[in-house]
Amino acid sequence: MIDQLPENRTLPDDVRLRARRRLSEGMKPAPSNRTPALIAAGVGLLAAGAVVAGQALYGGDAELAGPSYQHNGEFEGKDMAVANHVERGTVNPDALARCVAAATEHPPAAEWQTIATSRRDGLTLTAFRSPAGVFFCANTATTTTISAPDNAKLDEGPRQVKVLFTTPTGALAGLASPDVRFLSLSRIGDKGWDNTSPALVDGVFLAPSGYTKAENGSKALVNGSEFALRGMPAVSRPVVDRPLPPADRSTPDAQKLAECLRDRPVPDPDQFEVGVTAKVSPASTLRLGRFGGVLLYCLDGGQPLVGLSIEADRMELLTGRTIAASAAFYDFVGAEGGGSTSSHTAAVGLVLDDRVASITYTRPGAADVPASIGNGTFVLAAPFIDRYPDARVVVRDAGGAVLETIKPRDP
Repeated sequence: MIDQLPENRTLPDDVRLRARRRLSEGMKPAPSNRTPALIAAGVGLLAAGAVVAGQALYGGDAELAGPSYQHNGEFEGKDMAVANHVERGTVNPDALARCVAAATEHPPAAEWQTIATSRRDGLTLTAFRSPAGVFFCANTATTTTISAPDNAKLDEGPRQVKVLFTTPTGALAGLASPDVRFLSLSRIGDKGWDNTSPALVDGVFLAPSGYTKAENGSKALVNGSEFALRGMPAVSRPVVDRPLPPADRSTPDAQKLAECLRDRPVPDPDQFEVGVTAKVSPASTLRLGRFGGVLLYCLDGGQPLVGLSIEADRMELLTGRTIAASAAFYDFVGAEGGGSTSSHTAAVGLVLDDRVASITYTRPGAADVPASIGNGTFVLAAPFIDRYPDARVVVRDAGGAVLETIKPRDP
């Protein structure tokens, strides 16, 4: 528990924004000498995914654990180039071939210069320069979306940002002035779900997993200053260059999954098949879907369904050869002064090995907790938040042989 704030220190923009977004909208503690401590506890928890007084403090539905953080010399902050898997000056040959095939208003491919490629949760986003201007190309498993070359220039002065590219599934990209150290974009009226922190690289920004309908009104937080974005481009239309049959949506669980996917920045939403549906308490049901190496997670707890996607290599609670999982919270209750809290956790994840038949949480002095497994996904509702040092997750095959034993990380 944080007892007091350090003196004369300023939160980095990304930490402050992350805390603000994940605290409940409208959280307004009454003025008193306790307010700084309350804010400190919220920021410490939300910025690093830690546990304060054995509880998680969030606003709205449960949220998956965030990516790794870098130390900025004072507080912890995200390295968005790492979170968005940025590689400078390179593009996958297959992605390049698909972009070339979809191009209609572009110079010959020999004149394309790759600025950087970013990938996240099933989408690859590449920035190119050409004599005709900068352009961007997004590849999913089934589609390619490419923007027209644009010779747009930024206005003079600091903190300049210009969005040049948006896609129907929420990728965003554009230009940023050299002084921009931190950038967050959000839909105007955002209630905590429609925002992104892009990677900044060589004069452009890349957000492979952003938010949808950015063209309807977006704002930017740049180095601590927030302003509305002008001249938002129309959404670029994808080319379905590798069609696949859509997943079945005829069952009630599949229809709920489709509701989780509605208006979410998830590539190829029609391809996600139903995974585990696990009722983990009288008030909460965890719904999972899967497409390839991407998990869709959704908490059905009496609020509007909001799906979150996460790929296996971003899952940090359980990291193994046979399974991977992130922490999810459920059974939220109102907190004093606003917001909501939860002390209930589950591992939601992907099965990476076809031999896996059982996944069990075990610790000395307590009954084993088995996972629900289905269609390459699993839910393991165990007390991960309590961080028992001797707790383990044991993965077995159909004959009972141990395939792997994993020590959970802090949720």
